[in-house]
Amino acid sequence: MKIGIVAPGIWNSIHLDMAQALGALGHAVAIYTEDARAPSAARFLRLREGRLDFFVIHHLRRNPWTWLFDRLAKPWLGRRFFTTLVAMARYFSATRDCDVYFVEGDWIGFFAAILARFMPMRWVVCIHDSDYLRLPLGFPGRPASRWKEAVKLWVLKSADLVRANSFVTRDALIAAGCAPERIRVVPLHVTGWMRIDAITDMPAFKARARAQVLAEWRIPPGERLLITMCRLVPVKGLDLAIRGFARAARRRAGLRLMICGGDRVVPGIGSYRDQLAAVAAEEGVAAQVIFTGNIDIREVKRYLAAADLQLAPSVIDTFNYGMIEAAMVETYTIASDMVGAGPWVKDVGAAAIVAGRDAEAWGRAIDGFLANGVPPFAGGAITAQLEPQRIAAMLLALAREVAPRSA
Repeated sequence: MKIGIVAPGIWNSIHLDMAQALGALGHAVAIYTEDARAPSAARFLRLREGRLDFFVIHHLRRNPWTWLFDRLAKPWLGRRFFTTLVAMARYFSATRDCDVYFVEGDWIGFFAAILARFMPMRWVVCIHDSDYLRLPLGFPGRPASRWKEAVKLWVLKSADLVRANSFVTRDALIAAGCAPERIRVVPLHVTGWMRIDAITDMPAFKARARAQVLAEWRIPPGERLLITMCRLVPVKGLDLAIRGFARAARRRAGLRLMICGGDRVVPGIGSYRDQLAAVAAEEGVAAQVIFTGNIDIREVKRYLAAADLQLAPSVIDTFNYGMIEAAMVETYTIASDMVGAGPWVKDVGAAAIVAGRDAEAWGRAIDGFLANGVPPFAGGAITAQLEPQRIAAMLLALAREVAPRSA
């Protein structure tokens, strides 16, 4: 087959691995993207890498022929709506021999949905978030816009099929009004930069990481370390992590909770870190909770490897690579039932799912795993389950469903 992929900024995204995996399976791949290397937004920079053919426009500049329309539409449609629309029309025209297109995201899917009214094409929109959908969930800072919700739902209806990256995403789309029969769940993959092939002795790596992290943060060697690794935003539900931790700490001495991630200022509540610190003080565990700030991406696995448990209590999280990375370094995760990656990590024995948002239930789960230990599992199992070529094969099955005559 010949596959089209629409993914702005592909070199800084997870989607390049998937394009390469499709190419490795013997399929030609034509990619629309945006990058600073392109000299123009009006003409494509063409690059070839094996079976991958890139159509690249500049990531910031406007097309001079659409400049006026872009400026007039900016308050409603962003700074270069017509630049993007024209570029994508030219891309679809140049790649009309593609059997199917995978369009990564609902906003870029808006352009595909418009152009599909005038150009014959088969396409799948890939949804990786629940932004703007009206769901029975409440948390500060939740994105809300009636017209953006309407656009998203129109894109979902316009595509031939919808790829959801998890069952959590699927359920959110159904709750918002997307027809269930049009959705296919295909998980995200383990990216090249996440791989840990260089770690040949995992027990030694974990022991070294633990000694280093405890020393850096002046934690006594005998204490047990729990960790969260995510952006500090209310959707991550970190107040529940603190409240569950506090209940476990009342049953068991020598516990620390390390909250890793940069602070965010949230409209209506201000600093989320300050709010979490107030929760810790209210629960009487302020001295046991450590806020590390942002952790460099190259250091994430070392911190995860140092911990006894990772907590992932998100209100809703359509995937969550933190669970994947923890499993890779053989650190067990306790996650909410609203974390998209949960089922796949649980399948390899690297996670437990706690339903609901009851702090006492979380405290019991934490205490139970600290008391009894976690079942042994292999870090390589999650890598094998979400290996790019395996996920690419699932996407190809979806492509053949959309364009069966091209199979």
